[in-house]
Amino acid sequence: MHEHATIDGIVKAILKDPALQASPRVKEVSLRIGALEFHSEAAFRQGFEVAARGTSLEGAALKLDVVPPELACAACGHKTLCREGEVDPHEKLPVRECPKCKELARISGGRGVEKIELSVEGS
Repeated sequence: MHEHATIDGIVKAILKDPALQASPRVKEVSLRIGALEFHSEAAFRQGFEVAARGTSLEGAALKLDVVPPELACAACGHKTLCREGEVDPHEKLPVRECPKCKELARISGGRGVEKIELSVEGS
């Protein structure tokens, strides 16, 4: 599943952080992540729990700051954030009809992990 592969990569990257050597228990993982990186927040959270088992991340709370994609129309200049489900995460170059002028508008953003923050025991 897409969510599991994404979170597995994030967990592996976190566990490589040398700062974790000083504090073996993580209380919270905060992610700023694009909405198109997962289909379901519930599946993403489940993937985190599975990937974190047996590591210093096990039992840590997962805080998500989800960044939606944005529609930007070159024809009329209209910009708006896309709602959940409006953009297929599998589309490489998504476009939609502009709600103002009806021309095709580009969809951008909503992809990638922008920030990872950890709260560790003793901090």
